[in-house]
Amino acid sequence: MSKITTVKQDSLIDSKKVSAWKVKVFGIGSIGSIMIKQLALLGFQDITGYDFDKVEDDNIGSQEFRGEHVGMTKTEAIQKLMKGDFDFDVKVVDGKITEETKLYPEENTVYFCAFDSLEARKLLWDKLNKYPVVWGESRIGRTAQRYYFVDLRTKDEKWVEEYEKLLDPKGPRTELKCGEKGCYSSNAELVGKICKQFINLAEDKPIIPLYVGEWGEPECIARKPVQEVPKEIKYD
Repeated sequence: MSKITTVKQDSLIDSKKVSAWKVKVFGIGSIGSIMIKQLALLGFQDITGYDFDKVEDDNIGSQEFRGEHVGMTKTEAIQKLMKGDFDFDVKVVDGKITEETKLYPEENTVYFCAFDSLEARKLLWDKLNKYPVVWGESRIGRTAQRYYFVDLRTKDEKWVEEYEKLLDPKGPRTELKCGEKGCYSSNAELVGKICKQFINLAEDKPIIPLYVGEWGEPECIARKPVQEVPKEIKYD
């Protein structure tokens, strides 16, 4: 077991700025489990994972978990994995997000949703979209990769309107074909792209709020930011 050191990436990443940001990861599965590990290795120190599910045999190979974690709750498993491998303490909340769940906005925090269900994403979005927070989410299906970021600290109302249409259960979505899920390499590639946006946020650089691509393919659709974040924001 070794503690995480970022010394070899100091010329690429401002560790002081990164460590000042918090991340809330909702769903510790194909995207969330890999994301928590990558974010910790990048220097994020305050990470909270939310989930209610258990690690199953078919999670091994596409998620960050190992055989020893089968049967554990995903919250317990990610804590044991990160503590055992890196002496890193992940905060966790075990249980479903429901209508009764209370969430309070925090400064310098990304709320990232990696739930399987579009309805669950919409429920979480509705709890946070009135606050000046940074929201992100991902969608995968076989080799299809998508992520979305909505920086609610800005006044990019057009992008908020476009994004909310994508939460419509009757609207277009990435579908899994024949029940097949993505593989670890595809998931990890997407998480790497997502984590770069976390770094940009922490370093006050522009982020790419929309990415639509395929595993290993150079062609993609990306939407560039159009507005800057105001310097003073109230978190009531």
